[in-house]
Amino acid sequence: LLEEVRKKEEGGNDDKIINLVQKLEEKSSNNSTNNEDESSNDRFKSLIGLYEVSYIKSKRQGDNPVGGKWTRKNSIAQKLLRTRRTFQHILPANTTTLVRNYYNSSKAAESIGEAINVISLEALWGWIRLTIILRGDAIPLTLQERTNTSRVVQPLTLRAVKVLFDPPRIILGKTGKLFNINVGPTTSVLLDTLYCDEYLRIGMGGTSGTRFVFKRCLEAKDEDEAKEFIPLLNRRPTSKRKALSVLGTLFTTGLYASIIRRNALLRITGGILGLLSFLLGSLIATSTGGIEQGDRSVEFRKEETI
Repeated sequence: LLEEVRKKEEGGNDDKIINLVQKLEEKSSNNSTNNEDESSNDRFKSLIGLYEVSYIKSKRQGDNPVGGKWTRKNSIAQKLLRTRRTFQHILPANTTTLVRNYYNSSKAAESIGEAINVISLEALWGWIRLTIILRGDAIPLTLQERTNTSRVVQPLTLRAVKVLFDPPRIILGKTGKLFNINVGPTTSVLLDTLYCDEYLRIGMGGTSGTRFVFKRCLEAKDEDEAKEFIPLLNRRPTSKRKALSVLGTLFTTGLYASIIRRNALLRITGGILGLLSFLLGSLIATSTGGIEQGDRSVEFRKEETI
């Protein structure tokens, strides 16, 4: 499956990938995942790991389930930046020390892990780096939630979870010292795991049916880049006022370089820096954090607080 995904990146088609995904899902189903002990969280242990998002197959045209405005092809962000890496890690509970306890169907339920979505973008051959992190607490679904077909696309497995995400963390720079802020709404998504082994994990959006193939980060380089989010997330977020002040300074500097400087490289660099600063400032001012208008995960999270 991973080899076919690699071929897809070089111009292959979806047919073989979809066929292999279906076979692995059937294999997992035949191994009777649903016969696992629902009262034990041991069924989630095999999911723990660092993963890269290798393949996405949406059921609804126009969906962009990974990255929102940041990775949509016609977005301003993609005109200024290129997508470097996308990850979705599953970590043991409280790894980041930011985990919280929530209530699930009026019954106290502890988080069984943390889901960390990471979008890494860059420009100017890596001189400019932008990282967006979504950290959430994963909570097992009850039988009622897994089989509520008015919400889910099909009955979900015992490995299905509800992930309650914090507002997006937006970080400019490789260290996060310059700009690091939480902005945007909290969200909630349902995620199911239909297959998992030592190399990959096949996930499904519980309400959308979107299939994901996540490749484990086993090579040293992949693991190092997969862990880049840790010091960024551990850094204390900047206040909104300070962030806008920094972006204003960067915008002015970039504008000056793009207009006044005679050196072509400095003008290009200044132009990109100015536009990127303006883009980030607009996102902060509107408080979306890159989450798209009409994203149902925002409404789902609101329902959690009712």
